[in-house]
Amino acid sequence: MIVLLQRIEHACAWFGRAIGWATPLLVLSVCLSVLMVHLRINTLFAWDFSLPLFGSKITMNGLTDLQWHLFAVMVMLGGVYALHTDGHVSVDFIANNFTERTRRIVIILGDIVFLLPFAAVMTWFAWKFMMSAYTSNEGSPYGGLNNAWIIKAVMPLGFGLLGLLGLARTLRLIIQLILTRGAVADRQLGA
Repeated sequence: MIVLLQRIEHACAWFGRAIGWATPLLVLSVCLSVLMVHLRINTLFAWDFSLPLFGSKITMNGLTDLQWHLFAVMVMLGGVYALHTDGHVSVDFIANNFTERTRRIVIILGDIVFLLPFAAVMTWFAWKFMMSAYTSNEGSPYGGLNNAWIIKAVMPLGFGLLGLLGLARTLRLIIQLILTRGAVADRQLGA
């Protein structure tokens, strides 16, 4: 069971690790925007068909929107990865004085009281936010990117993955606490 929960945690974090490809795209988008401003170019590329997000052309406004969208995707999915790798902000200066067992109990309580309810509420509202953009066919009113629901779909995905990772981690830590408690009791009885 512990191995299954660890695999779920790794699968949730995979999205955050994979989004690393967005960093070069973000840098390229910023560089292209700066170049377009200096050359006073508004439309970078145009074509005769419609692509999701871009429509029929890449404009200065579209590149600006793309920068914000890439950053949002990196934050939403990167947060899950940061939690998984313990790279998030925490109270380590306090937890360093705790035993391993106490640290696990604090993590479990924090996940149950804060993380899981927060992730559930945010997933719910993010889903509604994304569906509103989908049903209204929301796009940029000033010639930026179209199909805003595609980017907004990352919000319920990110919060859902955060909640799933938190749930798997909580269950894994509870099982590990129970198993280590049982192992300690077995050692005491055997001594």
